[in-house]
Amino acid sequence: MIEYLPQALSSLSAARVIAKSFLDLRDLAQINSKVVELQDIIMAAQEKVFAAQEDKSLLAAKVQELEEECTRLKDWSTEKEKYLCKEIAPGVFAYIRNDFNGQFENAYKLCCNCFDRSIKSTLQQSQIKTYRNMIKLDCSNGCHEIIFTDYNYQE
Repeated sequence: MIEYLPQALSSLSAARVIAKSFLDLRDLAQINSKVVELQDIIMAAQEKVFAAQEDKSLLAAKVQELEEECTRLKDWSTEKEKYLCKEIAPGVFAYIRNDFNGQFENAYKLCCNCFDRSIKSTLQQSQIKTYRNMIKLDCSNGCHEIIFTDYNYQE
């Protein structure tokens, strides 16, 4: 953005020189020629200023986007402190609230995959009817489903 400023100032300086030369001119054709030249230089300077403004707008949008991401990550950092990864069934892990007391089947569970990517994704529980009732947990973000037979009991 700053690189456009010297170019714009140079164009305006050239315009000033041309404008001063009008005082020495008496011929209408020469005056018209200088007017056209002056207009070209002014338009070139305007283009440089517009390019700098566009760059500034893009940078401002990027700064806002980064500030929003920073806020989201700070909020996530605070939120993730409320959860702990626990083995809810043999070989099955999920994030459960630190203050949860009770059986894991009744807990609000978060997907480990998503949690590690700073995404809060709830695991939805359902039953699979087979010779032995199986429990299935589905991540709302489409991670692999988790199927097991029994929950661990909390100590």
